[in-house]
Amino acid sequence: MTRSFEDRAAGWRPLGAALLDYHRGDAAVGLVVTSDLWEDEPTPVAAFYRPDEQTLPALEQKALELCRGRVLDLGAGAGRHALELQRAGHDVVAVDPLPEAVEIMRDRGVADIRLGDLSAVQGERFDTVLMLMHGLGVVGDLHGLGRLFEQLPQVLNPGGRLICDSADLAAVLGNESPETLDELLSPDSYLGEVEFALRYGSLEGPRYRWIFVDPETLKVIANAAGLEVEISAEGERGSYVAVLTVA
Repeated sequence: MTRSFEDRAAGWRPLGAALLDYHRGDAAVGLVVTSDLWEDEPTPVAAFYRPDEQTLPALEQKALELCRGRVLDLGAGAGRHALELQRAGHDVVAVDPLPEAVEIMRDRGVADIRLGDLSAVQGERFDTVLMLMHGLGVVGDLHGLGRLFEQLPQVLNPGGRLICDSADLAAVLGNESPETLDELLSPDSYLGEVEFALRYGSLEGPRYRWIFVDPETLKVIANAAGLEVEISAEGERGSYVAVLTVA
């Protein structure tokens, strides 16, 4: 990918603004999510915020149970997962590119928060890197996924693990017509590479790329980077939790 991380993060600014308004008490806040796969989809911001009183989805609970030692919550968002890990006794560093997310996490009680991406923890080591809510998608495409996996040994201790979730879009789109699937299955691109745009009120972000990766493709790319892969849990519509371990 040729665009800088900061350029891509511009596409997520409507989410930051919406999260902050929700955090300040506007429970009716909603985003409009546009993609090249689906019709525009109004989405309650609570789905991104993860209020404390709401039970986490089963796959996310499983992912949190798999964490060990010092944890880097990369793309921590509003901080619900970091808070759960703190309560379980983990030393957690929460990193997110949105200033609004940093403010929200500080208010919610996350102890160690950084603004940015992996460069925000340069020189530090962790036992677990956590990327939930399809957080792998931030890399944008398969090439970005490979680059991320190659960087993991620089931040993980020997035997350390990346815990992540994603989905097989072929399963998600299983009810689409054969004609629609033929249109989406371009020989020049991977089905899981999607373009999104977010709109919150009058604030509309630029389009950005996101990736959903199926388990077999994940294994191929991770193995090429020297990582071992285990699919630890599976959910509906092709969703799953994977553990990638540094040898």
